[in-house]
Amino acid sequence: MLFTDEVKDMSELVQKLATLNLEFSKIKVAAVCFIFDKDNNLILHRRGPGARDAVGKVQAIGGSVNNDDGDFREALARELREEAGSEAVIRVDGFIGAILDGKVDGYSGEYIDWIILGYHGTLESGELINSEPERCVGFEKAPLTGFAEEDLTDTAKTFIKQLIDIKK
Repeated sequence: MLFTDEVKDMSELVQKLATLNLEFSKIKVAAVCFIFDKDNNLILHRRGPGARDAVGKVQAIGGSVNNDDGDFREALARELREEAGSEAVIRVDGFIGAILDGKVDGYSGEYIDWIILGYHGTLESGELINSEPERCVGFEKAPLTGFAEEDLTDTAKTFIKQLIDIKK
């Protein structure tokens, strides 16, 4: 984990990253949510053939923060609506942490240092609707430790480990 104290927006993130003395090439920020249902199952989505990377792996629901997003929780809410539809009521319960996930972008071919901001949430009501079938094959749910490690993205593995540590 880069850090576990929540930053609210890009300004706070820049200040936080400055204290870490890390060097970056090109930075992009994503916000993802590890959503639990009423039975305490974790809901992830399986990445489809149109995904930027990690095709076939399972990952938390979320995506890129845009310049016009007011803050990171707003960006997360927008991404949840875009990827899981507006039928589901998802409560964002808290911040898990931030990780650095550098990789070659599947769309542009350039190397990007992704700062992934992870949140945990609860599906309060409604159903998740796969709004991006090219990027998401579908949603899967299992207990927190119920997903096969080889099916998880590296990001999901890191955040799930942190969630397990938090629950101890």
